Amino acid sequence: MTHSLRGWLAAPWLEILLALAAVACGAILGAERERHEKPAGLRTLILVCLGSTVFTMISYTFTTSTGDSGRVAAQIVTGIGFLGAGAILHSQKGVSGMTTAATIWVTAAIGITVGAGFPLAGLGTSMLVRIVLVAVLRWEISHLGGIQSVGIDLVFDSDHGRTRIRMERIREEFHVTGQALSYETTPDGIVRASLDLRLPRRHLREFLDELASLPGVTSIHERDRE
Repeated sequence: MTHSLRGWLAAPWLEILLALAAVACGAILGAERERHEKPAGLRTLILVCLGSTVFTMISYTFTTSTGDSGRVAAQIVTGIGFLGAGAILHSQKGVSGMTTAATIWVTAAIGITVGAGFPLAGLGTSMLVRIVLVAVLRWEISHLGGIQSVGIDLVFDSDHGRTRIRMERIREEFHVTGQALSYETTPDGIVRASLDLRLPRRHLREFLDELASLPGVTSIHERDRE
């Protein structure tokens, strides 16, 4: 605890600084999840981090010295699991939302770190997690073995353009926006799309599951490419 701000700043400035740092840490991670329209977005992760920070700060008032922060931290870790479980979606095609649930979990850990008086460590950890979420995904897609080339044919209701916007967001998330895509719209508003792409097998399954889960998609067919 030698680098903690506790003992350096007096109340209420310490609590104000730590609360603001918690909001910043949550925003760093929440902005990335919000950009990909995940269940736990900007506001959720800010509140998770801020809440963990406040619980940890309050724990220091339980006794006259170090407080009962250990027990409070244990309860935060246990309680945050329920919120993370709500972000995990089960379907016949598999499980999705694990990354979002893990992000909620690590955001709570960052909040505990900030609440204990280590705002710089919390900010640094937030940046590191952001790098994992963004840069490691790109590395996985471009360097993992088992790259598969496929063609995807979709039929979907345009829904006044909303389905296409959601589809473009999914393509951006999986970094396939530069790969070939063509649209053909019928007079009754039904859109036929053809997409050629290269992805690792695991990410391909996730990509297809995301497309199939769009409300307007009525048909999806995978065809092999030479």
